[in-house]
Amino acid sequence: MKKINTLILFCLLTGLSFAQDGKSSSSKFRLGFKASPNISWFSSDNGNMIASEKSLQFGYGLNFDIFFTENYAIGTGFNINNMGGTLSYFKKYENGDDISTTTNLPITGTTQIAEITRDLTLKYIQIPLTLKLKTNEIGYITYWGQFGLGLNMNMKAFSNDEIDFLNYQTTDASGNLTGINNSSRVSESFSKVDVKDDINIFSSNLILAAGIEYSLSGNTSLLVGFTFQNGFTDVLRSEGIAKDQSNNPSLNSDNTAKTFELSGIPNYVEFNVGILF
Repeated sequence: MKKINTLILFCLLTGLSFAQDGKSSSSKFRLGFKASPNISWFSSDNGNMIASEKSLQFGYGLNFDIFFTENYAIGTGFNINNMGGTLSYFKKYENGDDISTTTNLPITGTTQIAEITRDLTLKYIQIPLTLKLKTNEIGYITYWGQFGLGLNMNMKAFSNDEIDFLNYQTTDASGNLTGINNSSRVSESFSKVDVKDDINIFSSNLILAAGIEYSLSGNTSLLVGFTFQNGFTDVLRSEGIAKDQSNNPSLNSDNTAKTFELSGIPNYVEFNVGILF
């Protein structure tokens, strides 16, 4: 992934350098503002996790196009993107870790496994670096396409959690563990849990976009289009508990839980509407 990101960034910067060196009287800049409602979701290639429901979110931003010919531009700007989705997996809780308001967390010296479903909402600052191609004006309409890379920094991350606690506790002074009891699950719900520590600060996306500009007056145009953003990098950085073939928590021979690194790739489709000047 790092090689892909580096290659795309190199191509974009090369194009920007060409734009600066090859300026002519026809070169110009365009500035715009947009609103971007989106449908977003997570994907995961890890069999220990289930990525399920999609999320309706909203973003907004500023477009800045640097034209180096009449029909080609470097597209950049500044976006505030919200995205979300639902992930389910097993998680370990020890001595009241992570959540302090529940009555069902283990007491001192004990451990519990929980099946957790997280409805995540993540907020990012994004700097897009793209190549934009557009047609000549046909009537009042110009058609455009755009592709490149989005560089993201996480600002906020919170989750609405549904948790089913299982019994998994120490039995003697040596700390030897029993197995997991699935027969008496106790459920808890939590809203707006701050999970920023579980999210990578930086990430990147592939950006593919297309749409139209409708000329209103002079250099002012109405912008309408769709953008697909596909995550290049994993946004999660915490651990979960692995599953066995029966979809129960997996244990080692000494009854300690097998762990794995969480994996979640964000994807979203945006509808963009805005004004270009």
